[in-house]
Amino acid sequence: MAELFVCIENIPMFTAMKTFYMNSVISGQERSTRYQNFETPEFIKIPQDLCSDIHIRQEYERIMLKQMKDYRDLLKKTKIALKEYFKINEESRDEKSAWQSRSFDTARYLLPYGLQTSMAAVMSARNWSELISYFNANDSVVDNEVAKLLINLLGDSKISIPGYIREADGLLRHTDANCCRRNSTKEVLEYLKERVSVQKKYINRGCEQDSCAVSYNGNIVEDLMTHYELLLNPLGSKDELEFDHDDERILGEKIFENHNHHNLLGNIGQSGSTKIEGMASLGTLKDLNRHRSFERFIPLFHDDSDIDNELDRDSVDCFFLCNYLEIKELESLRKDYEKSLIETYDKIKNWRRVSSQFMSDEVSREYTRYLLPHAHSTKYCFYASFDDLQYTINLRVKRGGHISYRVLVYKWLELLSELDGIWYPLLKSIEKPDFKSKEQFVDRS
Repeated sequence: MAELFVCIENIPMFTAMKTFYMNSVISGQERSTRYQNFETPEFIKIPQDLCSDIHIRQEYERIMLKQMKDYRDLLKKTKIALKEYFKINEESRDEKSAWQSRSFDTARYLLPYGLQTSMAAVMSARNWSELISYFNANDSVVDNEVAKLLINLLGDSKISIPGYIREADGLLRHTDANCCRRNSTKEVLEYLKERVSVQKKYINRGCEQDSCAVSYNGNIVEDLMTHYELLLNPLGSKDELEFDHDDERILGEKIFENHNHHNLLGNIGQSGSTKIEGMASLGTLKDLNRHRSFERFIPLFHDDSDIDNELDRDSVDCFFLCNYLEIKELESLRKDYEKSLIETYDKIKNWRRVSSQFMSDEVSREYTRYLLPHAHSTKYCFYASFDDLQYTINLRVKRGGHISYRVLVYKWLELLSELDGIWYPLLKSIEKPDFKSKEQFVDRS
């Protein structure tokens, strides 16, 4: 149970977020996008041994660089527009600081998730062992590489570094590839493919808060089946999966053949008393993913999630934008963001279609995920106790934080209040986030 502090550098933002997503008992921090120099961006590239076709690799890099150019160009326009609308006084240190931070928060929606980042985390030796074993078993090339680096850093390794003493030498055990989650998921999905509706649920255009729903939860088997179904249809199915007792027994055999007290199901098997679900941008989910007392399921972070179904929608439906761009006076700026992202998604979809002909499907799916911007709209299912919810609502709705999660979490509270009157006093006592308010805009307390 020794706690080990580890810094990991030059990994994709996607991998950093997945690491926090997979572990409920973890403390740490990822490098903020606000304080990075993106003039010469570093991003994850495709090794030649994974794809020998230079044109595929070059097009991947062009899409990355296109997103970074859009970020730099629109960040400048965003600063000008926000300064003008909120009448920022640059002589005021607080106003200037808030304005710059809000500008970065608005423009970060354009940043791809394959950008390199660094993170630091504290976990027990056992948790590091589990992470290594699951990363070793994943389809992801980067996950496999991170697993090798971690075992060389912490555990038994043939690599000798003069003067370096491995903190966990002898403590890290069972780090070989643990394929239990991979095997059970593949077996269950193979069984469910014939039973899941091929028609996807229509995704409404609009804001993150328009898509969310809250309910008191009572059937953990339905939650589990929903999670598996969302791997096949990440956008949701038009008709819910129908299953009977015979299906449950067959699926139970597949699950318990692979899982026990040593081999857990992980996020796919998690649920709780209150369910919150909807569509949100990866940027918003990055912030809400910090609340690890929540049980969380995000299909996109699972190897078996169908990336083609995830992208099978009009490009304009693939993303959400920062709430500040809903301000009428910023409509022109919003159109610039939309134009940029629609062009990006058209390129991503085409790259995914072509790249799978020149590399393995697993590698193509992985690097397609790295091309996705922070704006990418994806499905989430969160589960929480009463106390988890009141804590998160009180913390995340208040002034100072990113406007997107403030607005979304306030919507959760409104829906909870409609569901049960016990939440109404909290709703009544909390200030409603207002993305048009200068007072809230400059308040970073």
